[in-house]
Amino acid sequence: MNTTALTDPQREQLRALLEQRKAELLAELGEVQRDTLAVARTAGSAEAEPPGSPRDQANSMASSMVRDAEAARDHAELVAVRAALARLADGSYGECTDCGQGVGVARLLAQPAAARCIACQSKAEARGQH
Repeated sequence: MNTTALTDPQREQLRALLEQRKAELLAELGEVQRDTLAVARTAGSAEAEPPGSPRDQANSMASSMVRDAEAARDHAELVAVRAALARLADGSYGECTDCGQGVGVARLLAQPAAARCIACQSKAEARGQH
């Protein structure tokens, strides 16, 4: 039972926030993909620069690992945003996916992709789920 009473203007505001975030995430992921392809092309070309010092190589590897972690985080957030948009479309948006109670308007305004109420989210995090 959904006890989060969203007004139509709130629903539209949240939809706009979700759509905006989706566009931002797609742009960020597209940029990472373009960067990755550029690095792969450069590494495979005859014009590739010789490897730098071990420190340069370590810095490059660390940067790649950070970029990959950020891309994984962005992808996970994109999945959550798309799921929230699907819940908006099917009418279950604002309903906790675990207990069925309302997520809360304040929580949705702060975190529009939230799928769980605070209590269920706390339990999920304690179990190691996100």
